[in-house]
Amino acid sequence: MIGGGQAGLAAGYFLTKARIPFLILDAEGRVGQSWRRRWESLALFTPARYSALPGLPFPGHPEHYAGKDEVAEYLENYARTFDMPIRHDSRVTSVVPCDAGYRVVTESGEYEAAHVIVSTGAYQKPRIPPLSKKLSNDVVQFHSLHYHNPEQLSPDVVLIVGAANSGAQIAEDLAATHHVHLSQGAKIPRLPLRLFGRSVHFYGDHLGLIAASLDSLRGRTQRGDTLIGTSLRQLRRRYGVELRRRAVDAHERTVTFEDGSELEVEAVIWATGFHSDYSWIHVPVLDDQGVPIHRRGLTDSPGLFFLGMKNQYSRGSSLINWVRHDASFIVDHINAGGSIPPKRIPNGQS
Repeated sequence: MIGGGQAGLAAGYFLTKARIPFLILDAEGRVGQSWRRRWESLALFTPARYSALPGLPFPGHPEHYAGKDEVAEYLENYARTFDMPIRHDSRVTSVVPCDAGYRVVTESGEYEAAHVIVSTGAYQKPRIPPLSKKLSNDVVQFHSLHYHNPEQLSPDVVLIVGAANSGAQIAEDLAATHHVHLSQGAKIPRLPLRLFGRSVHFYGDHLGLIAASLDSLRGRTQRGDTLIGTSLRQLRRRYGVELRRRAVDAHERTVTFEDGSELEVEAVIWATGFHSDYSWIHVPVLDDQGVPIHRRGLTDSPGLFFLGMKNQYSRGSSLINWVRHDASFIVDHINAGGSIPPKRIPNGQS
């Protein structure tokens, strides 16, 4: 298994239940570390009852919305509870075919395995638009991945580009201390956190929408991003956030928007999402854009699987509570064909 986040741990749970030997290779030094690095006020938009991996409830009141450190601690406790075999500080640099199946090369050693599950997650490399390079060097710029708290920025004009969940949450976090402008591209549907006294995910779960295949009738209603929680209008009315159209150009300290308006900025936070990087996988399972070619995580290369990607099969494929469905599907496939334990290759052996 490559990746020890929520997807890798979910697969590990089902592999353990099936008594299939496995090893998780993780680039981080500690389980949950990618969560610990996110901004301080980050909270899930799923309540605790819908934020758990299989076999272990999320602690606390089932209707509370956990912060990012709670999630990190939960994941670490999950790995400890089920005694997951994780090798930390083992960033994978290549996967190549070999007689045993696949050779997985890390910065600290090499392994051979008949089956490899790539569970590196939906959010790998920050996506920053090319127009960022048109801004002056004295404009502070960074991706939402590197935002931590308002103290990172002097109390001046801040432009956040991207108005999905990350951009909206960061705008709310900054609004008390900064003059915040929020640039929205395409309009994004919005749902409240709670509806008629229940979390919106209660309805998505009980109606079978979140776990439905995106190719099904129910799943088609789940395509595209959805803003959950505070609406953009509420950000403007309650917190004074100024809403802007799509950012289309920039020069020195000036950003130009789709409607022709301009803004002089002190800082820009790019809440513009992520893209995948599978360039280290040297197996013919990627298309011309480097995107995996798969059917619910199964590829045409026997024994090589993908797990935890955004919209891999359903809206829930990259969500903590629902990734279990894809994980179980892949492990059932492995179990049906038998399994061979992964093997570390001694140093110097080719």
